[in-house]
Amino acid sequence: MHKFLTLEGILLILGYLALAFLIVWFISLFKYKDDDETKRYFFLGFAFKIACCFGFAVIYDFYYNWEGDTYYYFTASQRLGQVLFQDPTSYFRIMFDTIDESNVHTLAPGISYYPVLFDPSRYAVHRFLSPFAIIGGNNYYTENICLSLVLFLLNWKFFQYIRTKINCSTKMTFICIMLVPSVGFWSSALMKDSFTFTFNFVFIMCFAKLFFDKKIKISTILGLLLSAYIIKELKAYVLYSSIAACMVWFGSGYIKKVKSTLFKFVVAPMLIVIVAFGGIYAFKYIGENVGGEYSNVDAMLEKASAAQMDLKQDYYGGNAFDIGDFDGSIGSLISLAPKAIIAGLYRPFIYESRSPVMLLSGLENTILLLLTLYVFFKAGVKYTFKQIFGNPFVGMCLILSIVMALGIGISTSNFGALVRFKIPLIPFFALGWLEILFTKKKEKEIAEEEIVPDE
Repeated sequence: MHKFLTLEGILLILGYLALAFLIVWFISLFKYKDDDETKRYFFLGFAFKIACCFGFAVIYDFYYNWEGDTYYYFTASQRLGQVLFQDPTSYFRIMFDTIDESNVHTLAPGISYYPVLFDPSRYAVHRFLSPFAIIGGNNYYTENICLSLVLFLLNWKFFQYIRTKINCSTKMTFICIMLVPSVGFWSSALMKDSFTFTFNFVFIMCFAKLFFDKKIKISTILGLLLSAYIIKELKAYVLYSSIAACMVWFGSGYIKKVKSTLFKFVVAPMLIVIVAFGGIYAFKYIGENVGGEYSNVDAMLEKASAAQMDLKQDYYGGNAFDIGDFDGSIGSLISLAPKAIIAGLYRPFIYESRSPVMLLSGLENTILLLLTLYVFFKAGVKYTFKQIFGNPFVGMCLILSIVMALGIGISTSNFGALVRFKIPLIPFFALGWLEILFTKKKEKEIAEEEIVPDE
């Protein structure tokens, strides 16, 4: 008998699914009652999220027979959820207190879950998933529905915010953020990637609200801190990439507001120094709190070197690729950087795909490569570089993408891991190039409107 798809389980899944769509319908009814276009986007985005959620679950259920992290995260989150009813004090201590080898013995004896102290990021996933395990009941599919609903609403909030700040059309912005197939697949399951992908959106949105919109609200500050904490606990390199990009965004955004050329020469160096020191302090503070392999540059390079060598091994199913051996030194990083960035942005190439999921990613990478070339051709090389260095949003998107691609490409030598690790950069990379095209189009339209016809 199937573990989750019994008659009772199927009825439970259908009930949760109906409730989720009912929640989405109520939200659309009150928030988008008079906006049919936004309402269509809202339902389409959620339907796509649920389809990806079930697609992932079915593949791991019937093809991989529940081999993989997603099932282990499910069982661990279920056990942790049970602790709430066994000993609430222990549950809230596991969730919010610092549990380590010195005090783990103080938890109640006989509870169904004890922290995984040897792997902090795995322990963090268990904690972040446990509320969904409690709400979703003892079924992988229903827990996934609950998680997908919450993550979708956060993704949607980012889409609603960013589409009002850029020149890119609503349709293309929606596709980049909500409808990329490989992104939807890997960010719609009980995985680390689901959290890091969504909360990276939250981090960047809250940063923009605080530093550009001047919306100093408690909810925005808490959103920034909570998202930074979640990303730090799971994949610190994503947070490092976003901080670097946001610092560039912040600095270039304020420099662009200065109208006087003379004043720019005075302000720009000061602002660059302030932003640089602010970034260095943020990296140092996060590194000290994360500790271990992300505590400093040397530790991160050593981890990247070890990860690269491990992912080349035969037990990963022959999906390895080779940009050259990385020995963990700065010199090696510099020499391999171009290949690593290309791998992080555009690989696997379509001819390197060996599975349906990789083929999907290969098609997307081909589109990204063609989009990159098309922008240079359509907008012109000079204008494209002018936008990259002069448009703060474009600069942020490409800095985030390139920094993250470098980190992923230098530390990953397995296509299966590469496809999954790169999903946080894909929406920003696509949006950066599209923003250049739509900005040029808007400037052309404004110029044409200013031409007064001869009478």
